[in-house]
Amino acid sequence: MKSSSLFLGLGIGLLVGAAVTAYLITSDDDKQEFFNEIGSAIKKAKKSISQVVDDGLDELNKTADKVTKAAQDSISKIKKEQA
Repeated sequence: MKSSSLFLGLGIGLLVGAAVTAYLITSDDDKQEFFNEIGSAIKKAKKSISQVVDDGLDELNKTADKVTKAAQDSISKIKKEQA
């Protein structure tokens, strides 16, 4: 979760920086080129964030499987001891 917060902060910073830069750029051609570069950077950031979320979900599923297995093993041991 720390990584996703970091990426969210970076994304917000990117947007604020883009707004300030767009305000300061005077030429329409420069503005268009700048916005194209920002669009590309945003696509890359979305892809990175998506990858972090997917990795986190995979780890969560693995952990859930381990916990389920441990619980099933414990229940089996208890049942054997009671029998």
